[in-house]
Amino acid sequence: MGDDPAHFRRTAREPVELTVRFRRDAEDAALEHGGRLVDLGMGGAQVRCELPPGEGERVRLTLSAPSAWDPLDLPATVRWVEGATFGVAFGDLSRAQASALYELLAASRFAEASA
Repeated sequence: MGDDPAHFRRTAREPVELTVRFRRDAEDAALEHGGRLVDLGMGGAQVRCELPPGEGERVRLTLSAPSAWDPLDLPATVRWVEGATFGVAFGDLSRAQASALYELLAASRFAEASA
C-alpha cells in the first residue's frame, strides 16, 4: 500500500529519516517499540520496525527531532501494515502538536535543500 499509485493522501509526505518510538494508545500501554520514519506529513507517517502494530490499532508516535527541544507525541491510527512497515493517519492534533509537526517538516525540507 505504501507505494500504491492508486492510494490517495490528503496531504503530501516528505521522506524523513528519524528515530521514532510508538506504543498502544491506552492508559495501560507502558511497552514502547522503536522504529525509523520512512516518510512524514501533516496527515500521517510511514514507519519501519521489527514488530509493527495491527491494522486499525490506535498508537502514540513519539518523534525526537534535532530541530525540537522536546519530543513530539502524536496520536495516530494504523491504516495499513506490510511486512515490517506500517502507515498511520494522525488523529486530532492540538494547535501545539500541529505547529511542532509543521516546524519539523519545514526543518527537514531546509536540511535537504542545504545538502
